[in-house]
Amino acid sequence: MRLVTRADFDGLVCGALITKFEKIDSYLFVEPKFMQDGLVEIHSGDIIANLPYHPNCTLWFDHHITNTMPEFDRPIMPGKGGFRLAPSAARVVYEYYSDPGNRRQAQPPAEQPPPVAGQPRKDPVETAKSAIEQGTKYLDSDRIKFLLQEADKIDAGLLTSEDVLNPQGYVLISMTTDGRYAEDEPYWRRIVDLLRDNTIEETMNDPEVASRCQKVLDDQEKLRGILLANTTIKGNVIYVDLRRVHDIPDGNRFLLFTLFPQGNIAVKVSYDTQRENTTAISVGYNIFNKTSTVNVGELLQRYGGGGHRVVGSCRVANDKAELAIKEIVAAVTE
Repeated sequence: MRLVTRADFDGLVCGALITKFEKIDSYLFVEPKFMQDGLVEIHSGDIIANLPYHPNCTLWFDHHITNTMPEFDRPIMPGKGGFRLAPSAARVVYEYYSDPGNRRQAQPPAEQPPPVAGQPRKDPVETAKSAIEQGTKYLDSDRIKFLLQEADKIDAGLLTSEDVLNPQGYVLISMTTDGRYAEDEPYWRRIVDLLRDNTIEETMNDPEVASRCQKVLDDQEKLRGILLANTTIKGNVIYVDLRRVHDIPDGNRFLLFTLFPQGNIAVKVSYDTQRENTTAISVGYNIFNKTSTVNVGELLQRYGGGGHRVVGSCRVANDKAELAIKEIVAAVTE
C-alpha cells in the first residue's frame, strides 16, 4: 500500500499511526493544491491522509472544513477511513484505529503459511487476538496520547507565547518539517519512523533531528528581522509580503504574532517554490488574538485553495496575484 500525505507535522503523525497498522511499502508527499488540481494519480490501495479526498483511494483521513465529501455519513467509516473537524487529521486516524476491527494487522490472513519443521502451527485466532491487544496497548500508551495532544495543539495553533518564543519538544520538531523541498523526503520518512517507535527524548537526540532543530533556533533572529522588514499593519490585518526575499528561514510560522499582537489576522504572500509563475497566499488568525470572524477556508476556496475556518492557503498565477491579494485583504478587513 502507498501512503499519500503532507510533510507537515500533522501529516507525519498520521504516517506514524498508519504505518503502525498498515503495510506501507511506499510514500508520496504532496501539497493540497496538487490534489485539488487533479495532478496526483491515486490508485486502489492508496491511503490519503491530511489531504483532499480522491474516489480511487482505499482509505481517506482528513479534518479540513473545505475537504468534506458526500460518502461519509458519520465520522468513522470502517473500511473507508474518517473525516471530522478535529484539531488534527492525526486525531481522526487515531480514532479510526481505536476500533480494533479497523486494524489490518488484527485480521487473520486468508491463507496460513506452511508450518516450519519442528515448530507448532500458530493459531490464527490467537495471533489476531494478540495483535489486537498489542495495538490497544500502543494507542493507550502515555507516549502516543502525548504525541496526539501535541499534534492537536500544533495543527490547531493552540500554543502559548512561551511555545513560540522558546519552542521545545514536538513543537520544535514541527518547525523542521516543510513540504516545499522534495529533497527532504528521507528526513520526513525518518520523522515518521521516530514518531511511531521512539520517545520524545530519543527523537530529539537523533543527530539529524537535533541538527535541524538547532538551525531553527539559530535562524529565529534572522526570521524576526525579515518579518519586521516586510510586514505592514493595515487596520486589523497583518500583511506580510515576502516576494522580494530569496532566503527565508524555515521554521517558526507563529513568530509573526508575537511581533504584531494588535492584528487579529495575517495575510502572507510569497512566490511558490514548487510551481513557476505562481504566488502562494496564506491567511490565518492571530493565535493570540482570535477575534476575527472570517471563515478563512471558505474564503480561499474561491481562489482554488481551502483549509480550516481559522487558517488556509491558495495558489494563484502571478498575473492574477495582485487582484487576488487585494480582494482577500479586503475580505478579512474589519
